[in-house]
Amino acid sequence: MKLFDKKTNEEKKKINNNIKISEKEFVGKNFEYYEPLFKDFEKNGKKRTFNLPSLFIAPYWYIYRKMTFTGAFIIGIQVILATLAYFLRTPLWIGVYIASFLIYLRTAFYGNYDYYKRIQDLKKDSNNIDDKFKDRFLKDKSGVDVYMTVCWIVGSIIIYAFALFM
Repeated sequence: MKLFDKKTNEEKKKINNNIKISEKEFVGKNFEYYEPLFKDFEKNGKKRTFNLPSLFIAPYWYIYRKMTFTGAFIIGIQVILATLAYFLRTPLWIGVYIASFLIYLRTAFYGNYDYYKRIQDLKKDSNNIDDKFKDRFLKDKSGVDVYMTVCWIVGSIIIYAFALFM
């Protein structure tokens, strides 16, 4: 039995990194939709494409695509705007709706590019992970998250219903 590990720090830091994870593995079943967009982003540097689902459900689209912080940030902005309009009791509602629509419009045009950047970041991160942990990393970071999206939708409905009836 060895009592001391005599490996140097350089040997300990060395990771076994032979497996490369592709964009297709991160995106999952909708890769056929995203593949031409991603290639266009890479070749032409184009950042703006139109995504209809993200226009209608902007924060929840981000959460569905596992960009939870961005989705929660959008929901937070909307809650702050709605709270501000409620407490000021002025016809600020029109401004709130316009600001919310502009956020949704930004998501519709730049959401795919945000998703592309996230996939590229995940690919870079996967290069720093040992091969034995890559399967778990891929399960955690790839595909979509329906369960979390439903939880956020239900939570948002409860928050807004509570605010309306209190």
